[in-house]
Amino acid sequence: MTRRRFLALAAGLPVVGGSLAAWGVEYHTRNFHAVERGVLYRSGQQTPTGLRLSLRAYQIKTVVTLRTVRDPDRPYPDEWEAELCAAHSVRHIRIVPQPWSLDERGELPAERVVRAFLDIVCDPANHPVLVHCFAGIHRTGAMCALFRMECQRWSAERAIAEMQDHGFEPGQSRDGIEQYLRDYRAQTPHSAPSS
Repeated sequence: MTRRRFLALAAGLPVVGGSLAAWGVEYHTRNFHAVERGVLYRSGQQTPTGLRLSLRAYQIKTVVTLRTVRDPDRPYPDEWEAELCAAHSVRHIRIVPQPWSLDERGELPAERVVRAFLDIVCDPANHPVLVHCFAGIHRTGAMCALFRMECQRWSAERAIAEMQDHGFEPGQSRDGIEQYLRDYRAQTPHSAPSS
């Protein structure tokens, strides 16, 4: 190998190595983003390695999972997460998603989920909070949009646009999330930081 080829190869190694390292972090932390630094972070389901990295790097105090099971006789697919959080003295809360449209009694089951999430994320004692579902797009996106609208007084259009930036496709969601967000009105002033 000539000296010139060796130098070219050596110069390219940090780029390739850095790219592989970045891919590894993205793989383990799956769709991780800061909503508001020090307050709220979002992701898809992380690997145990990724979750440990996130808990340490961002000093997460509370993890909210929006994962559910299709078969009620089977365990949650992220049960390991509660144990990992406990080992790191991090609060782990499961909020089971509910339908975003009116039920036969004219009630909106998702409203209980929304209130539970906002009660958690708007309490500074829980900060920083990490919220996730499987992909970190629809359920997580909806909760982050509601945080933006409720605590930071964003418009529905701005919050939905941010969801789209993170993978939400308007019109693809048949579960009523987008319509719920468009109809949502902030309920009460919260003391959460604003951006």
